[in-house]
Amino acid sequence: MNPRPLLLALGLGLAAFALARAAPAGLGLALVLALAILVGVGADAAENRRLARLAERVNAWVGAPDHRTLVLRGGAGWRQLGIALNALGAAYARRGERIARERPWRRELVDSLVQPSLLFSAEGRLLAANDAARDLLGIPVDAGDITVVQAVGSAALAGAVREARESRTPVVVDAEHGEHELRSAVSLVGDETLVLITDRTRERRVEELRRNFVVNASHELKTPVTGIQSLAEALQVTIKRDPDRVPSLVNQLNGEAERLTRLVHDLLDLRRLEERGPLERVPVDLAELVRQVVVGQLARAEQREVEIGVDAPDRAFVAGVPGDLEVIVKNLVGNAVQYNRPGGSVDVSLVPEGGTYVLLVRDTGIGIPQQDLSRVFERFYRVDTARSRETGGTGLGLAIVRHAVERHGGSVRVESLLGEGTTFTVTIPVEPRG
Repeated sequence: MNPRPLLLALGLGLAAFALARAAPAGLGLALVLALAILVGVGADAAENRRLARLAERVNAWVGAPDHRTLVLRGGAGWRQLGIALNALGAAYARRGERIARERPWRRELVDSLVQPSLLFSAEGRLLAANDAARDLLGIPVDAGDITVVQAVGSAALAGAVREARESRTPVVVDAEHGEHELRSAVSLVGDETLVLITDRTRERRVEELRRNFVVNASHELKTPVTGIQSLAEALQVTIKRDPDRVPSLVNQLNGEAERLTRLVHDLLDLRRLEERGPLERVPVDLAELVRQVVVGQLARAEQREVEIGVDAPDRAFVAGVPGDLEVIVKNLVGNAVQYNRPGGSVDVSLVPEGGTYVLLVRDTGIGIPQQDLSRVFERFYRVDTARSRETGGTGLGLAIVRHAVERHGGSVRVESLLGEGTTFTVTIPVEPRG
């Protein structure tokens, strides 16, 4: 039995498989492989030489940019082989043209996506990456032909791409990239692989902050509640055994109750400010509000031997929420008085600046250590825990200030030198931004 027709069928089958997989070099490789096998089983040297020359022709024909008709001279079998090769070449050319048309469209689609997105070829090489993906993953614009691992820097994500191709089903994977926590959805688009990335770093940090908030809030609430419970028990005994001590215990009980009330109010204020609904803004005279807050602090400042002064224009209207703006000023001025030294001073000023008003609260108090400056706006963070609790602080005042300022589209910053004093600078836009 002549094995050549079978080997030719094998070669054509391999070529068809390569065509189906869209491997550009697969067609020529399969055809030349079939012809090489024929050379190996050739009946005589002359025929083998002819087959070798044919293999060279086929290889050149497959690699040519345009597939002209291939003519094989010989018997009917050779003519049939030529017809089959030409049909296969035409199909290959049509598929190449379709892929050439589709790839720019797919790359444009990737570029148009807001979400970080990557497109990989069937061979796992990067075809396209939008700006969001390049910024997130640090992929240079001129990165060129790189692999999945080189593009994403994650073996886990590279494994997900491989799994999606093998199973031909979408795969979701969580992976880290530097300081970022990423969730990637991998799916097939034709012969190519699309990777959509979600940066969950902020989401995870928010979750962690919420967990810490619950823990800290529970601890902070527990302290005054425990104090109230202990004082109530002591009061029951003291009423009978030592009535003269009752007024002192009642005062302590009231103090703990007030502390608990302040904490609950601050928690509610913070929760309200963290909501992202629209603000019900009205015109607010920030200058008048500042003067009222300063007047309200005069008695306390005199008690602590602290001088307090204000410098503000006659009028300074901004669009805002009166209660929230009052909370900002009251917290900053109150802290400046509270954490000052006898004989110290507090200067409050309000100045217009490029469509905003800038509020500065300067004190000559104890100051804040440099290592604590970046954390003073965190919830429940205290520079001096013992002193803060002794003075009735909840640890939420500056967190409330930050959220209230940001809700109004403004900014707040702090500068301080230990032992010399602190300056808080708040910028509030006259009109809503964005």
